[in-house]
Amino acid sequence: MAASDNVVRAGFTPKFKDIPNLTSMLTYTFAPPSSQKMTPVPYPYCKLNTTSHSSDSSAMLYNPPIEEFAVVKTDLKKSGAKVTFEGIEGPAIIIWPKTEEVKEGYVYFVGATAECVLESTDVAKPFVTFRAFCELAEEAVEGKGNL
Repeated sequence: MAASDNVVRAGFTPKFKDIPNLTSMLTYTFAPPSSQKMTPVPYPYCKLNTTSHSSDSSAMLYNPPIEEFAVVKTDLKKSGAKVTFEGIEGPAIIIWPKTEEVKEGYVYFVGATAECVLESTDVAKPFVTFRAFCELAEEAVEGKGNL
């Protein structure tokens, strides 16, 4: 791993350990797991075709309470089911966890503002994808940058 100035170490390394700084940064708030789980909501920036609607396919947004990224799980349940994602102001990656249609475990990059179309061609099983993305802040798009 490359050296970094933004790492606070507390052990398992011969490098400088800053335990007081690390413990001052920790939070000790807790809640039951049920209150910490994200509830997915329909992703509004995509269109499902007629086959998708008739087969109960979905595109669900998991939006954690952080600015860095969000994830859309797409579940196309019938051959011919298709989803078209609108372009967004930031990059995305798409992961196919298990399928015959594309190489299993591959990760595909989708550039900022690019429309993305996914279509199922397998009649035997659903076509499931995960699209992780971040939208750049307006000042970043204008070249001031925060990513």
